[in-house]
Amino acid sequence: MEEILVVDDEPMILSMMENVLSMMGYSVTGAGSVEEAIELIARSPGRFDALITDYNLVDGTGSDIMETIKSNDSETPVILMTGSPNVTRSDSVKEGFAGYFHKPFSCVDMGRELDSLLHQKTA
Repeated sequence: MEEILVVDDEPMILSMMENVLSMMGYSVTGAGSVEEAIELIARSPGRFDALITDYNLVDGTGSDIMETIKSNDSETPVILMTGSPNVTRSDSVKEGFAGYFHKPFSCVDMGRELDSLLHQKTA
């Protein structure tokens, strides 16, 4: 079973993402901050098959987390989700994110994108 790390400092969004992705067959670990996510990544390098992160977090940005995971495993796809009008799909691609979703979005669409990225990774 593929393991996904989801990072969002809004508990309702984090819970919703965990529930939907779990129902889609993924093993999901949630983190509410940059610090918590980086600790999880450092504790078990290579543990996560993919990462989904909010951009604006209470203690940093999704870019901070992406830099950490990329330094440990450059093959792990990182999907950005944001409600900010200042962060565009083009910006996210330039920063190296594998996917981009603007809030609000369909969790089912997110799951499909995740599935596509993970199958592309193993193909």
